[in-house]
Amino acid sequence: MITETIRMSTDQQTLIPLRDVLALFEPNNWRWTVEAFDGFGRFPADITWAEFLDIVNAEAAVFDWNGILRFADGVVQMIDGRIVATDENGARVVKIDALDSTEYEVVIDPAWSDVSAFVSRVAAAQW
Repeated sequence: MITETIRMSTDQQTLIPLRDVLALFEPNNWRWTVEAFDGFGRFPADITWAEFLDIVNAEAAVFDWNGILRFADGVVQMIDGRIVATDENGARVVKIDALDSTEYEVVIDPAWSDVSAFVSRVAAAQW
């Protein structure tokens, strides 16, 4: 597995939102699942944080590409949590862990065809 670490804040102490991390990926047909979440923002369908946690705990916070982007657009800050993406065969392609408001750890299956382009986009990011 290939691991990339992305700080959650810039040198100017502004947050790097989840949406910016997801933007490092090309549009895809993966199934994105929020497996754990602690943070704040606006949740899908204007549900409360507690209602969203119930959905996460029921393993039902599942999105397609556009859905995970809409979810991320509503997240002001992801403090801790995990989002995974699986391909059409159910194989895990990506795991994103948010760690204590300090960094995102992105673990990528090296068999994914766009892995080198992703690593290059992370290196080129101007945060």
